[in-house]
Amino acid sequence: MFIDVEPNPNTEASFNMIYRDVSSPREVFCVKYLLGTEEQPVQITGWDVQTNAPCPAFACQVEESGDGVALLIYGGSGGIRMKPLEDESPWDVHSPHQWGQSHLVYPVDSFIVYQDEI
Repeated sequence: MFIDVEPNPNTEASFNMIYRDVSSPREVFCVKYLLGTEEQPVQITGWDVQTNAPCPAFACQVEESGDGVALLIYGGSGGIRMKPLEDESPWDVHSPHQWGQSHLVYPVDSFIVYQDEI
């Protein structure tokens, strides 16, 4: 699996990496994310640069160089976008209550809610 995110309106980060996936991807709804000093559940979506709109975000297990298996959370060509779980506003790169990243790599046993579980 190849992750390639160039700087865009969703995230200023540039990232590209090849991962060896060891499980099938599943669409993600929510993860716990460190906000300030506390982990809190956040909604997550992918971001598509061409449409400047949300797209699905996925998670799969990957081999992490030397660290064993990890959980890779990734989205579209523009990375992933997050907002507080209770936030019902539309996804918007201009919202001060939302933020983007290129991807996340979490321990396999991390809190995650998949779309097919809700």
